Amino acid sequence: MSAVPILSQRALRFSLHLLEREPPVVANRILIHEARDDGHALISDKLLLPGRPLNSIHIELVDGSTHASVDLDEDTGKLSYFHPEAGFLEADPDELQTWRLDIDALVVAFGRLLGMPASFKAKPLVPGVLWDMATPRLGRRTGIPVLFGRRLDVPQVRTAMREELTLRLGDKPALLLTSTRSLPDDLMLPAVARIIAIDTILSETTDTASFDLDRLSRLADRPIGADAHAGAPVQCGPDGAWLRIHDREYTYRGKKKRLIRLLYEAWERGETWLSEPWLLAEAEYDSKRIEDVFKDARPGMGGKWREYIEVHDGKVRLKISQSG
Repeated sequence: MSAVPILSQRALRFSLHLLEREPPVVANRILIHEARDDGHALISDKLLLPGRPLNSIHIELVDGSTHASVDLDEDTGKLSYFHPEAGFLEADPDELQTWRLDIDALVVAFGRLLGMPASFKAKPLVPGVLWDMATPRLGRRTGIPVLFGRRLDVPQVRTAMREELTLRLGDKPALLLTSTRSLPDDLMLPAVARIIAIDTILSETTDTASFDLDRLSRLADRPIGADAHAGAPVQCGPDGAWLRIHDREYTYRGKKKRLIRLLYEAWERGETWLSEPWLLAEAEYDSKRIEDVFKDARPGMGGKWREYIEVHDGKVRLKISQSG
């Protein structure tokens, strides 16, 4: 296995910008102009691979600029184009060179910046846009699932992600790192506790790229949309350990946390009802009835769960009144 490259700050920021393109391709002249020596480093580290040559060339004119098609002269084997002010000219192959970002290799580099071992390989969840980065140690925090996603500003990409992330409902909510810089503060995705742009966790203390894992850990403590949802009628802990409906708060242990979090995430997505058998199976209960889960022999406690959970015809939902 080849060594994971050590990236400079400039090279990483350029790569983050390139990640948001589809396809993630850059022309040679733009690479040299914008990334300079760091562009050459990306090539030597094989994070940038040769792409298909351009079939047109940018040319400057007296009153502006334009593009001209490039043709291959079958007799001489040379490339040429027509310049409106200078006639036919030979094209420089370097001007037509493009470079394609090796996204998978860059995601592995992100894993190393998260402190993952040399053997780390990210698991693709949605081809080309979403990866599972396992559970790296974030400062003093451990056991937090981390994902990486790109192009989150594209609706079709978010739809594909939602379909995959829905399969993770009930698992511990993940941090989603992204190369996308501009996102709504209230963007929500299933099974995701917070979405964090990578350029907000880059350490500024050295020229070499590194993640500020202590800052990332602090951000992990603040769920996505915490400010936007502070006045919402329903709030829930990231792991389902507590549920607050208006001014009433309930706490849970064990598998009940998983069940409550599933109900909350369904409410948050606007999916009013969940299948009772599915919910219990996802929460790893053998019972087929939710009332068996909440059995309590203490006086006045046996039916307390009915204050906030409603069951009807084999379906379950959170019971939310209009006011407290």
